[in-house]
Amino acid sequence: MREKASFKVLVTSQKGGVGKSTISANLAAYLKSQGRSVTLLDFDNHGSSSSWLTRAPNVGVVIQHKPLPLDQGGNRSLLDARLHLRRAAASSDVVISDLTWSNSIAGELMFEYDLVIVPTSVSEIELAATVGFLNHHRWVFDSAIHTPPMLLLSPTRVLAEQMDSDIFSRQRFPVRFILPPPILEAQSAKKMFERGYLMDMPDACGQSFIEFGKAVIEAQTISEANKRIRQMQRTATQPRRSVLDRPNSLSNRDLLLARHRAHKANQMGTPVFAPPKAQEIQQPVIGSLVSRFLNKLAAGVA
Repeated sequence: MREKASFKVLVTSQKGGVGKSTISANLAAYLKSQGRSVTLLDFDNHGSSSSWLTRAPNVGVVIQHKPLPLDQGGNRSLLDARLHLRRAAASSDVVISDLTWSNSIAGELMFEYDLVIVPTSVSEIELAATVGFLNHHRWVFDSAIHTPPMLLLSPTRVLAEQMDSDIFSRQRFPVRFILPPPILEAQSAKKMFERGYLMDMPDACGQSFIEFGKAVIEAQTISEANKRIRQMQRTATQPRRSVLDRPNSLSNRDLLLARHRAHKANQMGTPVFAPPKAQEIQQPVIGSLVSRFLNKLAAGVA
């Protein structure tokens, strides 16, 4: 089966309580409301995001709870995640994976995604922990060998009095990222757990999440444009193979000699592939020359 061109999103963080599962479930519902087919792939054992979508009103999101075997070590988690992701991508426009990151997970998993969303609060302590996580995986986002995913650093549970904070401008980040509109904190958001979706809330929190969802769609547009540019660059730099590049084909020299012989034959009125005359077959020229040379040599003339 040919894999569908799906937009793959990873929502991850090493720290709990930053709104990772809230973003995963509500982003899936929002993108579904925008006419996309969406699969939520919940890799966490507790399954908060998949539970939210299962118990809230059904909006048509495909829900898969596939906890990764983090305790088995090796590359088992990486292989399982790749398998589940590719199966989901074969039938959905968008796949959103919810994963609490662990040191037992290979960083190569991020290369499977087009967009990585890292939620963070705006407190200095938690933002410093987020910077440490990004610094540990900067080789992924700065990779020149593999296609790196886009990074979206999402401020979550932001209070009204924190809107004017300059903490992001004061903090040094090791990699480039997109900063979307913040998702505001509200008591009403907690009441929506397993009952509804943030996009349906009429308050500032609901509107902030809609703006966040629009930013994700814009990131998808940028990602798809970058893919087309990379494809054009590969096509432009890849040499075109012709018949002459094949190992069993005639060389340029052979073809030139053949054309030269054909030209001479046309001038002399002789067919290019004319059969040899009977006389030439009975008395080879080379054989007669050798015989004459030997006779002269025996007579002492040569």
